[in-house]
Amino acid sequence: MSKKPSAAREDLPKQLADLSPEHRQKLDALEQEHDVIMLADSFESIYKMVAYHEKRREQLKEIPKFWSTVLQNDNMFLTVYGNRAEDIEALKYLEDIWVAREKPDPRAFTIEMHFKENPFFSNKVLKKEYKLKKPHSGKVINGIYESMITFNPERDTAIGKMKIDWKNDKVNLCKKYPPPPPAKEDDMELEDMGSFFNFFELPEDELAIGDRLAQEIFINPISYFKGETEDDDDDEDIDSSEDDDSDQDEIDLERPRKKVKRV
Repeated sequence: MSKKPSAAREDLPKQLADLSPEHRQKLDALEQEHDVIMLADSFESIYKMVAYHEKRREQLKEIPKFWSTVLQNDNMFLTVYGNRAEDIEALKYLEDIWVAREKPDPRAFTIEMHFKENPFFSNKVLKKEYKLKKPHSGKVINGIYESMITFNPERDTAIGKMKIDWKNDKVNLCKKYPPPPPAKEDDMELEDMGSFFNFFELPEDELAIGDRLAQEIFINPISYFKGETEDDDDDEDIDSSEDDDSDQDEIDLERPRKKVKRV
């Protein structure tokens, strides 16, 4: 007499349901080993770049208006903040952007924007922190904790804020141009996001600006400065079918990002 499949077994795809628990465990173990290797390799690559970034940092300070030009050449920044003249004027005093990565997980990081003396605020450095809510745990393989594999940035990261010391209310851009009410999930047409500097004073990052700065702009700002980059979002749908096979093994270090339509 044949045994009736369990509820859990019925929920599995047929090719897995036909396997013994031992065989399924082997597949799970191999899959986890793959993820550990890929994640460890991604982390190592990020940490290896720190020495180069430190060298690059000092040399870029010699380039006039380097970082303000980088931001203005980013399509998302232009779409969301590029029409506010006072933001652009304040960013002319930006002399350095730095991303300090945490260990053992570089997905926890702090964005630092260093400013010259300016007529807007007295802070020399504006910071935005993305910290782990709790330390990683579980079995450790090749320096990778088990909990790192299931890491979800929106769930596992605490986003910080800081008060900007504006010199007076006339130049307080966050007060003059506050952010709009939170957008609904199905309403992505944002006509006015307020001042860019709300990014630092708010305890959230609705548009994942921090991830864009850390994962894309900071990685190769010279391309942005030279105007050689394009907005990949416009081509995602076209290229997705071509990229599915080649990208299936990559570990995505970014949090999900909401798309913003140009208006």
